[in-house]
Amino acid sequence: MTRRARLSRRVVAAGIALLAAGTPAGAQRGKKDAPQQEFTRQGLLIVNFAPRAGADMKLGRKAADAVRSRVGRFLDKKDVEVVDAGDVAYRMERAGYNPDTTLDMPAIRSAGKYFRADEFVTASVANGPAGPRLSGSLVLLRDERLRQPLPDATAPRLDSAALLFARSIAAARVQLAPERRCENALRAGSGLRAVEAAREGVNAYPRGAIVRTCLVWALHQNGAPAAEVLAEAESLLAIDSVSPHGLEAAAVALDSLRRREAAATHWLRLAATDTSDLDLDVRIGYALLDGGNAARAEPFLTALSNAHPDDIRFLLQRWRAAYENKHWPAAVAAGEALLERDSVSRRDSLFYYRLGFAYHSANQPFKAIETLAHGVGAFPRDARMYSLYTQYIKAEADTVLPRGLAWFPQNADLLALNARDLRARGKIAEALEATKQAVALDSALAQGQGHLLIAQYHIELGRPDSAIAALHAGLASGEDSTLVATFALAKGNALYQTAASGTKTNVEFATAFRMLAFSDSVRTSDQSRFLTGAAAMAVAQTALQQSMKLSDKVEGCRLVRIATDAIPLARSGLHASDSSYVEMAKPYLEVLEQIDPYAQQQVKVLCADIDRPPAPRR
Repeated sequence: MTRRARLSRRVVAAGIALLAAGTPAGAQRGKKDAPQQEFTRQGLLIVNFAPRAGADMKLGRKAADAVRSRVGRFLDKKDVEVVDAGDVAYRMERAGYNPDTTLDMPAIRSAGKYFRADEFVTASVANGPAGPRLSGSLVLLRDERLRQPLPDATAPRLDSAALLFARSIAAARVQLAPERRCENALRAGSGLRAVEAAREGVNAYPRGAIVRTCLVWALHQNGAPAAEVLAEAESLLAIDSVSPHGLEAAAVALDSLRRREAAATHWLRLAATDTSDLDLDVRIGYALLDGGNAARAEPFLTALSNAHPDDIRFLLQRWRAAYENKHWPAAVAAGEALLERDSVSRRDSLFYYRLGFAYHSANQPFKAIETLAHGVGAFPRDARMYSLYTQYIKAEADTVLPRGLAWFPQNADLLALNARDLRARGKIAEALEATKQAVALDSALAQGQGHLLIAQYHIELGRPDSAIAALHAGLASGEDSTLVATFALAKGNALYQTAASGTKTNVEFATAFRMLAFSDSVRTSDQSRFLTGAAAMAVAQTALQQSMKLSDKVEGCRLVRIATDAIPLARSGLHASDSSYVEMAKPYLEVLEQIDPYAQQQVKVLCADIDRPPAPRR
């Protein structure tokens, strides 16, 4: 359309407006009674197509003009206005472009703002064996990440292909009204109405990537299960595999489901959609680190830090990733850079603590001590810093450790370190008391292996029953039951072997039995059942042997009772053990069969008078 024609159209439009102003009131009232349009008319901009495979540049403009001239047949002009081809060419000429040029994204944004467009179509054209092939997407100018991939259109002639492509544009636009309703409902805080509107759009256009994006947002706002959000996000990605909104929604849902590897893959795919958005990269870096994907994050953050050395955010994330991955040389390099460049890190005691630990782990002990010494000086009340510093200068522990305990008498780390030092010097009782204090002060130590250390010290002091009490306390505070059971089994077996090869007293076997029975009660196993049965049999056998040597019937009866109580326990444990212990259990069971009748007979002999009730008084 020429400039003169456009001017004539504006004059005619002005005349119509004047005529409308002079119409009777009844006519105006009739217009007011007409149904109101839900949304303002949208502007659709179709820019020149990009020629592919060596095609002539003019082919891109011809293809765009052909689509522009046909798409209006399938659209309601009250809902959408297609920017005229002549207006596009005129605007390009005024902006200094060749009218045949394919615009880049900054130019498309500028043209869209000029024409007040709401949507634009970006596409390409190629000449193939079957004729021209048109490929492209419908994109929303307010958010270029909201886009709808359009099906390819191929036909022997460009006009036919353009007609097919125009029909696809019109079909894709069916989803836009429900999508706007969905977004309006979200802004109003009504997630349920948003979901309903989005599903209406999906039903109208099942391949609707734009309306599915709003559906994912609505489900998330409604607090839908992560699995449901993930399913919808994957449906969106099946249509548009590089949809930024779909990738982010899927990544967040996967993090919620603790599917770390898949979440990391989606986060990195999201980063690849826009390599120029550094704020997005920072957000993805934290998502990877906070989601337990430090291993996948480190190469990504290292590359970003190298590419943008002045951006301290990437250096901070690179330091964290290397530290969490225990890549100590890389952590040291990043930490040294932060120490030099970042004033916030220099005011952080935890940073000095971790840098000192990294130096030590990277086999740089002198740098570790130097860093921690500076940290102790800068943060004199940080007990944890002092504790690590103390460990690294153990050669000076005789002076450093007492001074640290004088400054921080309630510090669990220093108390535990002091306990280990006391034990190394053979002061078991003092080590026990120090460990008890440390466990009482530090819940993490109480839930770790602190109670096992207390039990060990009790064993070394010859207090097995106190050791069992410590193990019970450990279970109550959250220690790993497998570790507790394994510890008790090992100690019970050692006590049993010592009794069997030593004095073979009933008391020693009974102590071993109590430790083994405790282990079996915490976590049963074939070994624990067999050893418990064997210890119980030894208790019964030694009790009977001791009863035979006594003249005191009361004491003899007590020992016989111990034997008769232990025999069923021994038989139960030996029979319950696995087939691998069958042959080992046979001799024990044979002994049981021999001593059981004797024990029952001795009860009658030794306990008859004791068990008989006293004669009534006359």
